Amino acid sequence: MTSMCGFVGRINGSLMTRMGQLLPQGGPEVHILESGLAHFAMRAGSGGVERLDKQLVACTGHLLNVAGLPLSVQEIAEGYRRDGIRFLDELDGHYAIAIWDEALQALVLARDPFGVMPLAVAQGEGWTAFATHYKALLALSQISSEPDLPAINTFFHNGWAPPGRTFFKDIRPVLPGSAMIVSASAAKIVRTKPRACDYEAPSEPVTPKEVLDVLERSVNAWTPDTRARVGVSLSGGVDSALIAALLRERLAVDQLHSFTVGHGDTDPDILGARQTASILGTHHHEIIVRPKDLMELLPTTVWCLEDPGGYDEFPQLYALARGAAGTVDTMFSGNMCDTLFAGMPAHRRLWLGRHVPGAKRILRDFRSAELSGTLPDSWIARAIYQVTKGRHPLPAPCSAYPEQSRLATDEMAFADDKAPLFRMLCSALTAWDNRMGAQQVLAAEFGLRSCMPYASKHLIDLALRIPDRQKVGPRQVKAILRKAAELVLPRAVTHRKKYIQQFPYDAEMADVIDHLYSRLFAPSRRNQVSVVNHADVQRLLRRGSRPYKPVEVRWLWNAITAEVWAQQFIARREVFVGDESKAIGPITL
Repeated sequence: MTSMCGFVGRINGSLMTRMGQLLPQGGPEVHILESGLAHFAMRAGSGGVERLDKQLVACTGHLLNVAGLPLSVQEIAEGYRRDGIRFLDELDGHYAIAIWDEALQALVLARDPFGVMPLAVAQGEGWTAFATHYKALLALSQISSEPDLPAINTFFHNGWAPPGRTFFKDIRPVLPGSAMIVSASAAKIVRTKPRACDYEAPSEPVTPKEVLDVLERSVNAWTPDTRARVGVSLSGGVDSALIAALLRERLAVDQLHSFTVGHGDTDPDILGARQTASILGTHHHEIIVRPKDLMELLPTTVWCLEDPGGYDEFPQLYALARGAAGTVDTMFSGNMCDTLFAGMPAHRRLWLGRHVPGAKRILRDFRSAELSGTLPDSWIARAIYQVTKGRHPLPAPCSAYPEQSRLATDEMAFADDKAPLFRMLCSALTAWDNRMGAQQVLAAEFGLRSCMPYASKHLIDLALRIPDRQKVGPRQVKAILRKAAELVLPRAVTHRKKYIQQFPYDAEMADVIDHLYSRLFAPSRRNQVSVVNHADVQRLLRRGSRPYKPVEVRWLWNAITAEVWAQQFIARREVFVGDESKAIGPITL
């Protein structure tokens, strides 16, 4: 991944070098181009930024045309000059694009449909700045260090900052699947294809062969060089196994590597991936991460991600990328499959809310109780709760002191629709958070090109045309995807139970959480910047030596990672703004 940044307007042009140095990925040199009010920089030599006539064009990622062929920055510039914003409808792949149109005096910023390539923006009177990593934006003193407390509260509840927000009040992500056009008069957002509003709830069935063919087309577009060193991030599930099977058909026997991360031989992901790798004949690598490794992994992972997210899965993904570096150049993953083909617990709950009488209210009561630390309101929900979770309410999440508000959606809001899974997918396309961009930057930290074939526009279009009944049924999620996978994989793989990638929440994990707490929330640190209500954290701490409950781990993990973020990005803000010769990196714990 190359990284880029830039600004248009009333900002001292000499700051461009410092912004470029804060970009974490790309070549050692900062390549800067100027055109009138616009200054663009890239950490990748001159390959991704060009001045063409009255345009400055910068792009990063892997851009494809409708035929699945790679596009250069020159071809992007020519396409924009020919068709304007409409040209973006014809792009596929993972990309972030910045164009300064001097004739229109407008800055155009665009991202791929699910935001695999990150791109952030900040604006003030007479200026706009952008960067693939918001570290570069922190070089600008015009940008406040004030945290976005409602966004952080949402993270405490949901594990991610909400769509369109970051942990910084003055910094926003460019919305995935859109172009942001900034001119002197105004800023507007234009959605790019596939646009959810262009689709109606589908009724005609799709065949498993259609799904397989479109996915194979996407995989092939990412492997034009069949001699490349290719890896696949292999979990125990069907999503990545299907990608690996299609790569196996395309590549030579000795070319395909698979990588799995987990906590040891009892980890279901390790066991499942080992079986899949044996069936497919890949060069398989297992990367073992223990809870004690979090002392080193956590701050470096948050430093890469910028806004934290994804609970304890993401330090493991960081370790996987680090372990794969040097063995492969490209890393495939099955990300986005669950979103497109309805494979997440939220999809199962939504199906139950639509098809089982009374389930919607019970599930909504359960979620409300979890987030408020109370028992459910309705008697039937309370009875089920006490049988499944115990007689006492589970603790509520932490809050960003003194802010209590958050930005969250009600997944059951779609349950009354005739096609709730279709509506949920449309909603995701309209307002997607930054989790795919997070996985991209972890891979790029170690020089890996991250490929997510399920995020292609062709597959998104197909997923929007698959009826709900082909995705989720009484016994199965991702039904149509599993049937497609059966065309190339045995049922032992396609119907294997899905597990969440996480550490075992045992005594060892509890000791590590306590140790992290003592390092981050010690009395000696209380005068430092903090975004977490310390009383909320203390309320969650265990008494005695028992392991933490899963919900306690989840809430404590979010509080700890938010505190790591604050100490890395807010407490040291003057280093970002200061001397350009001064290096900055993750804190140590």
